[in-house]
Amino acid sequence: MLDAAARDLLDLSGVATLTTLMATGAPQSTIMWYRRVDDVLRLIAPASAVKARNIERDSRVSVVVTHPENPYHYLEVRGNATVLHNDSGAREELRHIARRYIGERADTYVGELSSAERVIVEIPLQRVRLYVGQRPD
Repeated sequence: MLDAAARDLLDLSGVATLTTLMATGAPQSTIMWYRRVDDVLRLIAPASAVKARNIERDSRVSVVVTHPENPYHYLEVRGNATVLHNDSGAREELRHIARRYIGERADTYVGELSSAERVIVEIPLQRVRLYVGQRPD
């Protein structure tokens, strides 16, 4: 279960850096919008995206979320992600996620996306490390 400080950081509108593993074992990182739903991070990707294909092959991921105003205050999640194939559900979830970042423009943003299938990536928040540092003076 997440503690209050971790929840508070995740509920800000910072971005997540999702790292997946390529077939060669090399890391592949992507900056992404996300939303916390209880103790799960939810992200949206095109089904054809490298990150989605990587997770389907090897579910191990790492996610770093940095405080929007203090890069020395961040949270790292390590775990196993799941890819859910549900295009209409992914687009609806993306509306929720986009509202965190672009407000009332979210519906227009999602409506203008290509018809390429979207997936939901879920990452349980089980192995979480919170770091709270200050900018050096």
